Amino acid sequence: MGVRLAKDGTVAGIPAPVARAVLRKVRGSETTREWVQELLAREGVADAEAAVVSLVDEGYLARLDGFGDEAWVKTTISGNAVAMASFGKPITRATADRLVAGLIERAQAYNADAGKPLLVARLRVFGSYLDPAVDRLGDVDIEYRLEQRPGYPEEAYLNYGRRSGRQFSTLVDELAWPQLEAVQILKARSAALNLTYEDVDRFTDRAEIIFEAG
Repeated sequence: MGVRLAKDGTVAGIPAPVARAVLRKVRGSETTREWVQELLAREGVADAEAAVVSLVDEGYLARLDGFGDEAWVKTTISGNAVAMASFGKPITRATADRLVAGLIERAQAYNADAGKPLLVARLRVFGSYLDPAVDRLGDVDIEYRLEQRPGYPEEAYLNYGRRSGRQFSTLVDELAWPQLEAVQILKARSAALNLTYEDVDRFTDRAEIIFEAG
C-alpha cells in the first residue's frame, strides 16, 4: 500500500485518476467484468473492454471462477493499492513516524474526552510503513475501528450532531456525524494519513496494531 500516483500517469494504460476511481468502486467486492467495463466507459475510456483485459493482465484485477457463464473479477493487492493511492509527493520515514505518533496521541485524547460518543477501539498500520527498508513512502495506511462509548446515553448519541451546531442536509448525515467527526480528528487534515474502515485482512496478511482502547 502507500502508493502515490502522478495525475498525468497511467495504470495499465488507463489514466491514473480513472483507474483509481474505478478500482475504488470495485475494491472489496466480487463483480462482473461487464460492470467494470461499464464503469470505465462512464469515465470516458474509449475501449473499455480492452482496458479490463489490461487491468487483469497487469495484475490489478483477478479472474474468478464458479459464477456461471459470466466472467467475474476482484481486485488484487496491487489493485487495492491503486484504489487507496493518493496524488502527491512521497514522505520520508521520519515524517511517517511523526504522523503515527501524532495519530496515537489524538486517539488517546479522543478516548479521554467523556463528552465524545465513541471510542477509538483500535488502530492498525499496514502497507509499506511496515517495511523498514522503505524510506520514501506514498503515505501511511491505517485501519481504524470505532465503537460506541460504554454508558453514553442513546438519546445523547442520536442528538449529538444536532447539538454540535452544524447544519446537515439529511438525517443520515446528522446521525453519521459522530463517526465522521472522530475520523476528522484522527486524520487532522493530513493528506499523508490514509484511514480506512475496511477489514484489511481481506487483502493483506501484514498489519500491526499500534493502538487499542484501554
